[in-house]
Amino acid sequence: MTPTNVTHPGTEPGLARNLLPWAAGGVGLWLAWRWLRQSRQISLRDKVVMITGGSRGLGLVLARQLADEGAHLILCARDGPELERAFDELAGRAPRVMAIPCDVTQREQVEIMIAVALARWGRIDVLINNAGTITVGPVETMLLEDYEVAMRTHFWGPLFMIQAVCRGCASVARGESSTSRPSAAK
Repeated sequence: MTPTNVTHPGTEPGLARNLLPWAAGGVGLWLAWRWLRQSRQISLRDKVVMITGGSRGLGLVLARQLADEGAHLILCARDGPELERAFDELAGRAPRVMAIPCDVTQREQVEIMIAVALARWGRIDVLINNAGTITVGPVETMLLEDYEVAMRTHFWGPLFMIQAVCRGCASVARGESSTSRPSAAK
């Protein structure tokens, strides 16, 4: 005697027909999510990107990645020979590369660097404040000067850069020459 009305799980009549709308909806949601994610990606191709501390370490790694994405690079660092090496490496990778020696803890140097960059290329689209310094040791051996150097580099340096870039870009937007305006450094 063979049973005639026995069905196995997943083989019921119409199951495929019932699951088809759910599967199509899932695929549709996945495609919409993927399109939305790709549409929100920011392209840095042809953007002018300034990187402080761009001659080595994380700054150089970022510069390489941005060069490969087609960004125009402005690198700054204190060490001239390291900055030259970074420039030489990136010159063949990025559409344009500019290297300007600058100590970001010195407001006057920052103002001059931003004026030079804007005079040459007319804009700075992205600023990456990457310059840094590290002094390590047991707290009892650290001197107040160690903390002051860190504060100048990690607080005042980025602040000087942000202010100078904002002022410089605002001057360019108003049609003023960045080289003819008086220095904002006091």
